[in-house]
Amino acid sequence: MPSSFIPQRVKRAKQQITVKLYQDQLALLDSYARFIDDSRDYIISQALELVFKRDREFARWVEGERNGNNDAERTLSHAASPGLMPQPGPQREKTGRLHPPGTVGAAHSQSAE
Repeated sequence: MPSSFIPQRVKRAKQQITVKLYQDQLALLDSYARFIDDSRDYIISQALELVFKRDREFARWVEGERNGNNDAERTLSHAASPGLMPQPGPQREKTGRLHPPGTVGAAHSQSAE
């Protein structure tokens, strides 16, 4: 198997979701699946793990949630940085553009819709 950024899978319990991707993203996802000889589900799961590990601001936010802090503290800490205010709900593309919830996501494990 070729060397890749995503390691081989470790089996864990899963919950099924349905999401939508742009056609070009789906094509690349399928190509990557063939490249590492694994499923869309596994690639998406590993990509999320990578994001969750590397996003230090998110890690601090999660820790704050565990400690009972709320989003108001995070919002106040960013108020001094114009243009950096987080938008609840929407997801960011690589370009930094925001999309409303439900318009960006990952692939359905059975087939593209």
